[in-house]
Amino acid sequence: MACFKRFNGTHEIGCTSKFRGNYGVVHVVKDVDDLRWVYDKGPHAPYVLAITPQNLTLQVLTEAQQSGKVSGVVVMVTEDFEPRTQLPKGFSGDSRCPNEELGLYNDSVAPEYSGYCERNPWNPDGTSLLYSSWDFPIFLVDNQTSIRNIVDNYEKFNKPGDDGEARSSPLCCMELKSNMFGTTNTEVCMRRRTVADSLFQPVNFCDPLSDYNIWGTVKPMNSSVDIPDKSVVIVAARMDAASMFDNISPGANSAVSGLVTLMAAAEALYNYKDDIMASGNDKNILFVIYQGETWGYIGSSRMVWNMEKGEFPFRPQVDEVDQMSQVNFTHIDYFIELAQIGLGLTSTDSQLYLHTDPISNADPDIRADTDKLLSLFEMSANTSGSVRFERVNESAPLPPASFQSFLKRVNLSGVVITDHKEDYKNPFYESIFDDHQNVNYMVGNTSKEMDDYHKHISSVAGVLATALYTLVTGNLKVITANETLTNDLLYCYMKNVSCQMFHDYGERLPPDFFNDKPAKMYVSVKGGESGRTLLTHLIFAHLLGEEVDMNETDCKTNSFYQVNQLYYFSSINNGTCVQSTVRKTEAMSPAFLIEGYDWQSGEYSTWTESGWQLTKVMIFLRPSMIEEITLVCVGAASLVLSLCLVYCMNKRADLLFGSTAVPAAC
Repeated sequence: MACFKRFNGTHEIGCTSKFRGNYGVVHVVKDVDDLRWVYDKGPHAPYVLAITPQNLTLQVLTEAQQSGKVSGVVVMVTEDFEPRTQLPKGFSGDSRCPNEELGLYNDSVAPEYSGYCERNPWNPDGTSLLYSSWDFPIFLVDNQTSIRNIVDNYEKFNKPGDDGEARSSPLCCMELKSNMFGTTNTEVCMRRRTVADSLFQPVNFCDPLSDYNIWGTVKPMNSSVDIPDKSVVIVAARMDAASMFDNISPGANSAVSGLVTLMAAAEALYNYKDDIMASGNDKNILFVIYQGETWGYIGSSRMVWNMEKGEFPFRPQVDEVDQMSQVNFTHIDYFIELAQIGLGLTSTDSQLYLHTDPISNADPDIRADTDKLLSLFEMSANTSGSVRFERVNESAPLPPASFQSFLKRVNLSGVVITDHKEDYKNPFYESIFDDHQNVNYMVGNTSKEMDDYHKHISSVAGVLATALYTLVTGNLKVITANETLTNDLLYCYMKNVSCQMFHDYGERLPPDFFNDKPAKMYVSVKGGESGRTLLTHLIFAHLLGEEVDMNETDCKTNSFYQVNQLYYFSSINNGTCVQSTVRKTEAMSPAFLIEGYDWQSGEYSTWTESGWQLTKVMIFLRPSMIEEITLVCVGAASLVLSLCLVYCMNKRADLLFGSTAVPAAC
């Protein structure tokens, strides 16, 4: 799995190899002395460093780049590697202040809070490796056979002697190929892409990071009925995570914990839809799953931009009678966001924290509404007996959250729910180690009854559903979430995308999508990770929908604009048709849609991903220089001898093979 290039409006990050790949002599690094040997004594440069995760640090990679003796790096993750004990200081590829440049609390939007995160970093374990640029390829290798081959061949051919002297040939070498087509920054890359498209050249220099937001409402919203002001409660979570390497971004706490909690709460609340419809209350719940939030709040900023233009969920259709109502800022009552909540489990209950925005709450009316919301959550938690909420200091700014995209445009009442009061509890935020082990999810290794994590997520989902029920009906009802559903979702996203649930909903996906690995939570480019988005969309549609009596032929939506969409699942109960308000809308940054956008303005995310054709790692033995010269000389001599032999045989063909008379005509 290769590290690859990404670009924004000002610079590039990530890794690339030369066009034909980088090769070098393998040197396995176990400690600092091994690195010093390469830089000070190694005579066979360039080297490919084979390191362990403990050595994947900004200092090690920077020294390797500055030495001029390193042509590539391979990170070996053995099956017995235990991040929590072997990386006691944590490992986060993100910065100490994630998304600060495009958030609310920066110099241009809220100067009074500028510098707060530098003094009180949300992500103190951040290394910014994800946002650094390297002029050599970096690969992650977790195949145990490949790791043994690298180590064994190093020991046999390359390891220095006891006296510290280098070994002579043959030497074990590696070739790393991950040449990226893009370069410089998004502006340059997109311009080259446009030129290539106009010349019909099949070179994809780069693509914008994009996918789809997934959302749905409890009550249908038809354009024929006006939406009252302050009647829509947005409940949001994100579904994307990141790491340095392609094909691995588990995001167990950073993304999956909030995502699954939202889906479980939506299902639990929708079971009481009849009560909600009969209550006569004009409030409605809009559940939103944002995409691309890791990279400058792509999904949420796109929704905000669409609302500003009067085009959310889409541009009004003149000729459509049955279509969704337009939603704008005046309709929003509260914004509730589920951020990282997976590490809130204690020995006795679930401890979570309620964060609010000090800028919007300076308005007394908004402050009063926010207090009501917080009190409602505290009351709902008290009735559950398994969840505790604590209010964070009201003068502290929000942690990185999608809510900030809205607050940049309008003051709103809202809350961000997390498992941390100040800095992140997650030591592996946006890294390959933010997996099921990081959150102690043990199903698969032990029975469901013995696992506490899915019970924790279920408890939080139940409290959320209880609070939302009270909001939309005015009545209190203790709601519990379905633990089996929660566990199934966690297992599929965190451990095994080849789970039964994903197979049931993923009949349209290619067979190679399903494997026994966690879901890849990276946003990618359009169509890049569409399988995981499609599954989330379909599962959420079923959870926030109702089954209707239609066969496969009739279970088809006539228009995207219709209030209710129809979904047919042939693998569920021998065929099931579901009617739901859930749909998806594009999550691409407005920067790529605004004509003449200033790429360096910092208003919207400008992240793109480089295109590439092939990534590969090859290990081989390189003979000594004398052997190589000898082989070349022998080959050249053989060629000359062959040419002479052919020439002589051609000149003496009559003598060697005899002459043959031309047959007479009949």
